[in-house]
Amino acid sequence: MSRPTPIFLAGCLLAAAGCGDGRAKPDAGEDADATTGGETTGDTGLPEPDPTLCRPISTPVADGPGSQQLELVASRPQIPGIADQPTERGQVLGVLAAFDGRLHLGYGDYSDNTGPIAMFAWDPMPASGPASFVDLGVLPTEEVLWFRPGFGTLYSPAIDPDGHQEDGGVYRLDCGAEQWHVGTAIPGAVHVYDVAVQGSLGAETIYVGTGSLTGAPALLMASSDHGESWTEVLRRESAADHYSRFYYVGATAQQLFVSGRDHPAPSTAFAWLRTGDGDFEAVADLPGNSLVPVALGETMVVANFTGSPGRSLYVSSYRLEDNGGGPTLVDDNPWPVLADGSSDLVNWTLQGEPDRLIVLMAALDGSVSIQRSASLEAGAVVWEELATLPPLADGDIYVSMALLLNDLYLGTVQGSLWALRELEQPL
Repeated sequence: MSRPTPIFLAGCLLAAAGCGDGRAKPDAGEDADATTGGETTGDTGLPEPDPTLCRPISTPVADGPGSQQLELVASRPQIPGIADQPTERGQVLGVLAAFDGRLHLGYGDYSDNTGPIAMFAWDPMPASGPASFVDLGVLPTEEVLWFRPGFGTLYSPAIDPDGHQEDGGVYRLDCGAEQWHVGTAIPGAVHVYDVAVQGSLGAETIYVGTGSLTGAPALLMASSDHGESWTEVLRRESAADHYSRFYYVGATAQQLFVSGRDHPAPSTAFAWLRTGDGDFEAVADLPGNSLVPVALGETMVVANFTGSPGRSLYVSSYRLEDNGGGPTLVDDNPWPVLADGSSDLVNWTLQGEPDRLIVLMAALDGSVSIQRSASLEAGAVVWEELATLPPLADGDIYVSMALLLNDLYLGTVQGSLWALRELEQPL
């Protein structure tokens, strides 16, 4: 028996039409933010994010497994926001993130424009009352595709601002905040696909990849003030009848990787790598599909999916090498190999202190294996299996996960939220 096929095999990210296809929408007027000399600036008066204001997301544990009781937290009709989504893609609980003591949920459909997105987070330990979903405002986008942690803040890219031909930037939720904040828009960024964070507390730079209208370039933009001002660092020009998109951005302390492609067919894949303060170098001999960077400590791995991770099929993985002729992708498989011989990555989440990666692996019989790396600071990746879960009923499959207070939460393609209670033995 093979793993059930996700309902978005090709994924929105690789479609040549629909999914925000780059065609101009009616003009919504001028953006209020100014642009000068390649920079975009805004001033919100927000204080710097303060990590000390964040509620904990971890709890002390001992060696060995906990009770590991699988529990349905809520089915899709019970989850505010996603319950109202009208399309199959919109109903997928495709991204989860643990931040500030809560579990944050991402969903939506930027192909069929099912936003704006109501941002409800699951709070397992509120100040009063039972565990519940908490309203953190509404984001003016058609889909929330990613959450990326910063230092004292959580970012999400404006994948498709819900105004006509509207530009976007990033959304930001700081420690202790009760509402998401909308950052300064990037002119021409009708899509902002991904966010990567580099640096340290007080010296953080975020990078985002944008998608263009027909004939306009894709941009890699940088911000040192959490998305309130932007500077262009790389562009990929488009032919007059094509549009370009930087879909994925990833960073280690020293490396910055960006990948994408242009549309419509015949389309061209492209990727660049920067090391330290050097120049961006084009990565040669690229395969097709989505090239998704995954940081394993100081090692950058590139995973190849047919679309969005979790909602598409895993194909292969590569490491980046440079033997003097520029960076290239070399076949590599750093992921666990299951007893049935499969090594199909579904999704991953970071567990901190020390940094370790938890991966969700699909077995051939439809079950999943949850495995964790040793400390990523150690270099070579060694995996331990934490748990296995049997297939879900009615063709549902796990597509996302996040660890919060020793409970591993899992989102599914049908929009349900599950929890594997007490993943490890509590102290």
